[in-house]
Amino acid sequence: MTTNFFAEPSFDDLRSALENNPDDASAATALGNFHYDNGNAALAIVYYSVSLRLDANQPGVWTDMGTMHWQNGDVSLAERAYREAIRVSPGFANAYLNLGLLYRDAKKNPGQASTLWKELVERFPKHAAAERARSLLAETFLRIS
Repeated sequence: MTTNFFAEPSFDDLRSALENNPDDASAATALGNFHYDNGNAALAIVYYSVSLRLDANQPGVWTDMGTMHWQNGDVSLAERAYREAIRVSPGFANAYLNLGLLYRDAKKNPGQASTLWKELVERFPKHAAAERARSLLAETFLRIS
């Protein structure tokens, strides 16, 4: 039998790891990601909440939490999570992108969305997400023209 040292831990392995060590933020995040990927927003939120309680300085987890709140229909909690990701890490571009999408699509406020994307492009012009922000700005401009 060969062992694959690069295999991802299974769901059961992650759950066991968290049960054995309730302070394992990475296991909680991985379980949140599992439920995110499988479309179970409510359980993803539970595990992301555990992870963020253990380590609140995780902008990626805050952003994923925001997306799960949005998927669950709670726009205000989604907005708070995206804003917390930006507060924790002002250069975390995905939070700007997602918050802008929330403003444009859920809150029907393309002006606020454009402001966020412009800020991203101006502050971080070489960031990989800046090109996506430019595209969203053009797309949003065409929608309101």
